[in-house]
Amino acid sequence: MTDKTLVIGNGPCARSIAEALITQGAEVIVATKKDSADISSAEKVLSNTKLVSCQDSAGSFNILMNRNGEELSETVGNVVIAEEAVREPDFSSYELTPSPDVISLSRLTGLLSDGKSDELSGKKIVFLTGLAKESSPVILEDIMQSCLRLQSNFHAQTYILTKNLKVGGNGLEALYRTTREAGAVYVKFTDVMPEIRQEKDTGVALTFTDEITGEKLRLSPDITVVDERIFPSEDIAELAALLELDTDQNGFVQADNVHRISVLTNRKGIFAAGPSRSIHSPADQVTDAGNAVISVLKPEADQPETAAQVNKGLCVRCLTCYRVCPYRAIILNARPFVVPEACEQCGICTAECPAHAVTIKELTRDEISDQIIKGIPQKKETTTPFLVAFCCRRSAVRAKALASCMGHTLPRGLRIIEVPCAGGVSHEHIFSAFQNHADGVLVLTCHEGNCHSERGNIHARKRTDHISGILSETGFESERLLIRTLASNMAKEFADIVNGFEKTILDLGPSSLSQ
Repeated sequence: MTDKTLVIGNGPCARSIAEALITQGAEVIVATKKDSADISSAEKVLSNTKLVSCQDSAGSFNILMNRNGEELSETVGNVVIAEEAVREPDFSSYELTPSPDVISLSRLTGLLSDGKSDELSGKKIVFLTGLAKESSPVILEDIMQSCLRLQSNFHAQTYILTKNLKVGGNGLEALYRTTREAGAVYVKFTDVMPEIRQEKDTGVALTFTDEITGEKLRLSPDITVVDERIFPSEDIAELAALLELDTDQNGFVQADNVHRISVLTNRKGIFAAGPSRSIHSPADQVTDAGNAVISVLKPEADQPETAAQVNKGLCVRCLTCYRVCPYRAIILNARPFVVPEACEQCGICTAECPAHAVTIKELTRDEISDQIIKGIPQKKETTTPFLVAFCCRRSAVRAKALASCMGHTLPRGLRIIEVPCAGGVSHEHIFSAFQNHADGVLVLTCHEGNCHSERGNIHARKRTDHISGILSETGFESERLLIRTLASNMAKEFADIVNGFEKTILDLGPSSLSQ
């Protein structure tokens, strides 16, 4: 085990993370594909370096890198990805061609930084943002800050043409008012967009109808500034594949999952910060850098007591467990092997293993059966259905506790079976419930995007759908098996689901297996 941290990236966020960790006495290695890395205080600064492979798990990642053709290996306890995002100007959406008077937002930012007054002083400057495609608060903030600098330092007249003004970010509403007070003119379009024409000799002309006055107006700016779209770094997809990380729909290294807030990924010990995980403003990057440092220095406390185990005598090396593990806690030696430090004890591997070779304490068929049997009423009342509910500890179990605290009435014959993740509820568990006299079986899992195991709810639904089909074919009522999704704060919904299910079972009558 080692406390050494590898930071991948070379932008402001990466620098903040590395410098903060070094200040706290941590050993830091910085790797970047760029020619230089501006973090001289790190133990090692590896420029022109790319990741080749990552083996093992948190506390002891074996990292292989390539630097100018030379292979380097390091063992680190944590990895932080803090690559810079990429900006692409959206000229094509406005049917414009880059020219001295048609420039990108980044080009304008460069001119402002260089202080080139001749190109900007006294000019009429139009910003086009969010007219063709949705823009982002980060882009709008850059535009408004540019407007303030243009007006105060260069005495320019600025116009912002937009559709949906993205002022939801922190402080953007106040910044919007400041720019208006400073003289920026906002023109908002709802349905009919402005006509934009670019002439070779006369530049850009914008004609539109003012939505308030109904007047037809024309703008002929000296400079037209086009907004930009923000994408993940070109290296992010490769890094995600090598580190086996889930990504969101835009390709950033963090799935759209509430359990990943703020810098966590699906793998312990690997963190994503700043522009690597989302579109971030400079202020957001500072916050993310701090969260990454805290996560590295103070790892998660809720570690499972026991990990999944693979029975060598039963394992047929089908690699199902290796494929389905959402935490990449299973590695391949001569056969699949569970890394205890990486296992989250979700049970998906045990439920999916066709040879029943993977087991987790408290999730075996016998242990679940014992829990079910303890809930069977000693004297079963025909008017009180015996209901078994497999409940995820992170959602349904908490919703049930909240429902009880709030005084909701719950079925008398309800037996709660707590599981780490509904993805660990196997065919055997469900059939065991019916065989142990359950009149109905519920599987209560997290909402999509809320599952700590990312796809545990999806596995659970596929399993219950499959069993429902089997029940129908055998003449057993498939309505006796129900799967629903819940969040931990949905107390009323929990009560509604279980009470509604009880009514369904009452209408069906006792199970033929419980007679």
